[in-house]
Order: sequence, then C-alpha cells, then structure tokens
Amino acid sequence: MYRFKTVIHFTDYSRRKSLRPTPKTTKEIRKELIRVADSFHFNISIISRGKGKSAVASAAYISCEKLTNEWDGVTHDYHNKKGLEDKEIFLPENAPKEFLDRSTLWNSVELNEKAINSQLARNFIIALPKELSLEENKELIREFIQENFVSKGMIADLAIHQGNDEGNGNIHAHIMTTVRPLSQDGTWGAKSKKEYLFDEQGNKILGKNGKPKTRKIDLTDWNNKENAEKWREHFATLCNQYLEKAGEQKRVDHRSYQRQGKEEIPTIHLGASAGALERKGVETEKGNINREIKKHNSIVRAVRERIAELTSWLNDFTKVLFEKYEQYKQEKKVEYEDKAELFNLYEYISIYYDLQGEKARKLNPYASNKKISADLNRFSKARIYLSDNKLQTIADLQGKITELQGKNKNIYQDIKAKTQRIETLHQCLVYADIIKANRKIYEEWKSKTFLFKDSFYNTHQEEIDKYQRAKGRIEKLSGESTLKPKSWKKEMESLESEISKLNKQSQSIKDEYEQINHIKYAVKTVNDDYGIDLSIEIDKAIKRGEKPSVIAQIKKYQEQQEAYEKRKEKTKNYYRNEER
Repeated sequence: MYRFKTVIHFTDYSRRKSLRPTPKTTKEIRKELIRVADSFHFNISIISRGKGKSAVASAAYISCEKLTNEWDGVTHDYHNKKGLEDKEIFLPENAPKEFLDRSTLWNSVELNEKAINSQLARNFIIALPKELSLEENKELIREFIQENFVSKGMIADLAIHQGNDEGNGNIHAHIMTTVRPLSQDGTWGAKSKKEYLFDEQGNKILGKNGKPKTRKIDLTDWNNKENAEKWREHFATLCNQYLEKAGEQKRVDHRSYQRQGKEEIPTIHLGASAGALERKGVETEKGNINREIKKHNSIVRAVRERIAELTSWLNDFTKVLFEKYEQYKQEKKVEYEDKAELFNLYEYISIYYDLQGEKARKLNPYASNKKISADLNRFSKARIYLSDNKLQTIADLQGKITELQGKNKNIYQDIKAKTQRIETLHQCLVYADIIKANRKIYEEWKSKTFLFKDSFYNTHQEEIDKYQRAKGRIEKLSGESTLKPKSWKKEMESLESEISKLNKQSQSIKDEYEQINHIKYAVKTVNDDYGIDLSIEIDKAIKRGEKPSVIAQIKKYQEQQEAYEKRKEKTKNYYRNEER
C-alpha cells in the first residue's frame, strides 16, 4: 500500500516572493506580495501498528476524549487537553449509524485488522486560514471532507483545534479517515485482492519456489499516489474561494517554492514548543535560523527590485540599439564616421555631477553646501566603482548585473543546503534526547531472559518502542548508529556562522546594486536634460565595431524584454479581470 508523507510550510507571506527570470517593477512586486496568505500547512501520514501507532489513541487525542483500545486494552485519556473547538464524524450512506460513536468506530477498525503491521487510518493535519472566522473555517473543512473523502466511501473523523495548551491561536484541523472500504451492507470489505499472473499461453507463471506468481490489486483508488496532490490543490482552491467570499485579498498556494519557480528559502517549521517560546520572547535555535533566513530573503527581495529596474532600463536602451543597427546596415550613414567615440559611463556621471552643481547653486547656502557634499560623495563612489569593476559601457554594466545574479543564486543554493543540514542535525538531537530518556528501560528489557522478556515489554512497550524508533531515525538521518550530540551541536553552530557570512555577502551584492542604480539614474538624467538621442550613440557603437558578444547581449535583452512584456500584459489582464 502506498504511503503519503508530504508537508508544505508557508509561515510568512514575505517568503512567497522570489527571484524571477523576467523583471517586475517595484509596484508590481508589492501588489503581488499583498495577495499571499500567511500560511499553508497540509500534512498527510498513515496511522500504522507497524510504527507503534493506534487509531483509538489518535482519535482520543484529536477529540480530547478518554477512549479504551479493545485490541490491546490500553486506555488513552486526553479529556483535560485544551484547544478543542469542534468535532464531528462524517459517514457515507452505507455506514452503520453506530459509527457516529467515536469509540465504536475506531475500535471496530482496530478489531477488524489482525496483522501486527496493519494500516489503520490516514491522518491529516491541515492549517486553516486565520483570516476566516471559526464558523467559516468549519464550513470550509466540512465541504472539503464531503467532496474528497465521504463521497468516495471513506469515514472521516474531524476535530478543529485552536492552538495548543498555550493558546497560541493557531487554528488547524485534524482529520482521520478509514483506509478499508465498507460493503453495501455496512460491514468492512477487503482493501485488495490477489490476481494470478499468466503467460501468453494462458498458463500460470511460476516463481523460483514453484508457486504461482500473483500481484496485489487495490479495490479502491484511495491509495493512488496522485491523491495527495489533488487533495492539497482542492483544499487550496477552497481556501481561496472562502477568502475571496470573506472579502480578503490574501491567497494560498499549495505548491512548494521549487515547483513555483521561486528561489527564496522557506523558513523551517517551529513546532508547538519552539513556537510557544518564541511568542513569549524566548529565542530558540529554530527561531534564530528563521531570523537568518528572513534576513537573507529580505536582501534577495531588495536586490530583485533593483534588478527589475535596471534590466527594464537596459532593455529599453538595447532594443533601440538593435533596431538602429539594422537600419544602419541599410543606410550606411557616413556622416558620423569621424566621430565614432562612444559616450562612456564616466562621461555620464561627470555631466550628471555638473548638472547637480547647477541645481545646488540655486538653493540657500546651507542646503547648497549639503547637496554639494552629498553629490560629491556619490560621484566619488561611482567613479571608484566603475574603475574597480572596469565598467565603461552599457554592455559592461549588463555583464556586471549578470555576474551579480549568478553570485546571488549560488549564495541562495548554499544557504538552502546548509539550512537543510541544520534541520537534519536538529532532528538527530531530538531523537538523541528520546534515546537518553528511555535507554535505561530498553537496556533492562534487553537484559531480561526469554521467560520474562515478553511480560516486561508489555509493561514498558511505549518506552521501548520510542527508543527503537528514535534509534532507527538517527541511523537513517545521520548514516551512523552512534550518538554525537556534541559534534552535531558544534556543526550546527558552524553552519549558522556560515549562513551569517553568506548573508553578509548578499548584503554586499545589494550595496553594489545600489551603486549601479545611481549610475543608471545619472545616465537617465543626463539624457533627459540634454535631450540626447540614443540613436546617435547607437550609430557610434556600430561604427566603433563592437564585439559579437555585445550583439549577443543585445539579442538576449531583446528576448528578455519580449518575455517581460508578455508577462506584464498577462498580469494586467489578470488584475483587470479581478476588478470586474
């Protein structure tokens, strides 16, 4: 049976924007940001005896009830648990009415499954939109359950929680669904059947042991691996419908950053304990990691805005350059052959500084001196930046922007990898604590003789199973069986330090874009004030015989501009339709 285990976390709407292959203006970026909802969390797992789980125990937990599992005789009492807002059981038409009783339903499931590794139920934990009222969220999740589970023949047990015992207001839904179908008479049916394999002659195919080969055929499509995606997508669609109905501008997206083509780094999931501490003002390891990630993403967004502005400006320039190049090849204007020098970036910023000086002389003495000082400082920095980076032409400037884009992408990938490693190490530390807490019981069980081993296990099953599961998880995560908490903590500290250094590099890239933006503004100001026709510069560039790489860059910008205009028009049409 196929097992789903998928988690998507979107905890901060500012994380939803990332570097785009085509530019957006600052106004467009801000408009898009406002439409992203605060969170999307959709977790799917299987409740299985093979993992030491119990359907009755899970049902008791989500419903805040006291239930006894008739399969093993264990009582699970959660009646003192806080945060329950609503609970309800949904039955298909052929289900017995007695299954509206939670104890009857899940004990029936438990007693019907005989295998020690049986899959008992499918478990969902779904974050509900904080922007909606409790009643609206109830209506939303009920509609989702009816359309996706009950209509397919599943029984669903719903519980809505408002945070945890700390009362954090994190509204979410717990849903348990049955994995075994019901017959028309209301009895439990088979999950699957065996089918013999036949050769071309119609004879049964035999295995190495001489027995006929068979294959398992599922009798429902509930375990189809495509269901998880369909459920997530449908829930996101319903959320957006209810948000729109409630007059909210925010929206959710069920897809991961990678699938959306976004390159920002998602924050890691805090969990109930860390979340509660952070809300009280107590810093945690996960919280510190998230703050570093948010800092990086903030820099990325600032850089992206600068890229959008610069690229748009360069596209306008190079598009005209390309058109005039084609024109020149036909007309062969010879009148400019004796003046083939190009306006370079040094000339632009020098003329710009002179213009600002003229403006400064018209101000009062105090304001004039202040402006002259500020302009001189910017002029000096621009000259130094052009000199240090050997930038003379528009083509050089474009090449520098491309270089910075590559560096920024590499930094993002490095931070992402380090963040994932920190998350893995943190999990290892958690499991190490579990092992430490239960080691004494486990070792005592291992030391028992055969006669007393089973009885000791039955008494201390929970501690022993926790120890074994934690041991297995550490081996899977770290690739080794030994515990190295000190080494793990040291590595985490080192990784956090490296992430901090990478953020400083991102900040440096942002500073460079600030400088490039000033140079761009100087060029624009000079052209506007002096009425410089860029076609003149274009003719000069052609007569100068620029390298083929420059022409290639022109073509690149032309393609980017065309793609950008298409996306821009598509966005405009979208918002026009939204306004209607």
